[in-house]
Amino acid sequence: MTKNFSLFLALRYLKPKRTYVSIITLISVLGVALGVTVLIVVIAVMTGFEKRLEQIILGFEPHLMVQQQVIVDPRDSESQSGRWDNLKDRLKKEIPDLKAVAPYVTGQVLLQFGVGDSRRQAALMMMGIDSEGNPLTERVKEIINAGELDLSYKPEHGKYGCLISMQFAQRNGITIGEHIEAFSTADIEPIVTDLFDAVDNDKLSDDELRSRVKELTESIKTPKDMIVTGIFDSVRYGEMILVPLEIGQDLYELGANVHGLSIELEDPFLANQINKKISPLLPFGWSSETWIQRNKQLFATIRNERGMMYFVLFFIILVAAFSTMNTMITVTVQKRHEIGVMKALGARVSQIVGVFIGQGLIVGLIGSVSGLAAGSAVLYNRNFIRDVLSQRLGLEIFPEEMYGVAEIPAQIVPTDIAIICFGAFFLCTLAALPPAYMVARLDPAKALRD
Repeated sequence: MTKNFSLFLALRYLKPKRTYVSIITLISVLGVALGVTVLIVVIAVMTGFEKRLEQIILGFEPHLMVQQQVIVDPRDSESQSGRWDNLKDRLKKEIPDLKAVAPYVTGQVLLQFGVGDSRRQAALMMMGIDSEGNPLTERVKEIINAGELDLSYKPEHGKYGCLISMQFAQRNGITIGEHIEAFSTADIEPIVTDLFDAVDNDKLSDDELRSRVKELTESIKTPKDMIVTGIFDSVRYGEMILVPLEIGQDLYELGANVHGLSIELEDPFLANQINKKISPLLPFGWSSETWIQRNKQLFATIRNERGMMYFVLFFIILVAAFSTMNTMITVTVQKRHEIGVMKALGARVSQIVGVFIGQGLIVGLIGSVSGLAAGSAVLYNRNFIRDVLSQRLGLEIFPEEMYGVAEIPAQIVPTDIAIICFGAFFLCTLAALPPAYMVARLDPAKALRD
């Protein structure tokens, strides 16, 4: 008992004679445990959401995109070095880290679908891809909800196949096998502008106006007719349509040209380093951008929110630490006579101070371990808890349509757990210093006299 004098008294003061556990001590421990639990759960969910977002982006978006800013004429002999097929061969030859390189065409298109009075129009993002040898097609297969990935020509229909996003299909009631006509907005926009100019021109007679409207209407090119062969879930990108590369080229009158090249890497997290190697190889009018750069703002926002959560939620643990300090200050006042007796009998100041340091250590240790256990249990049953709250209280926690995930994501990072638990333990230990300072200044004679 002499060797563990400080620890013995710390445990004794935390367990008063008439009650098994002091209520005020229990509140302190629960406060620390609650703070640790909440912090572990929130940080793990935010980390899991960030990782899940990375998986969604990498599951559909190219790791690196080489874009053509100025579309060159492939028939121009002076621009042969800027042709996409020449650039593709050069990149694959000089940079061995590239897993695959494939052309693409992207842009807004105007779609027309339905029959009779139910015929409708809608504008959405289009991506034209070469389904053969394109790594993107393999990833799209994993998110197909209905049908199959088939962009080939259908002789029985005389049309090419296309894929639409589930969000667009559900909103417009489109099913597999439905026919869709696609117009390029690049063709429609100048025609609409000329049409409004003609309508606003007061100098045109009614016959001239009708003639002009008919002329502009007839100038609209024949749409590309396709058949829906598959529906994929594109929560991250919303409404979208995938078409064959040749359809995209025809819609934007590119001929044999493309808008850019999509590049697949062995390790997507090396995209920035490989981008530095690619940039010097690009001819005039070409630029490159990684998936990290395209989503930089999104991930920066998540990291900033996670940092703010650390800061805000640590105040819960700080409040619990103040509660612990209050417990030990109360013990100091209540046990003032006993402490005076111990100092008079020869107890060293360090031994008396160790009593309160020990109390802080015990509260911090029990609170941190309890919080870690409770946090782990909540994370393990997080989806069950969400379902119960949704059914009983009608609370929508982490709705799929907003966050793009069916289940609440979570990832426990050992470093985060260590920071949270050690932080709680350190704050509770630090809370022992004020009462320890009071004990160190206590005069035994005055304490005994009181």
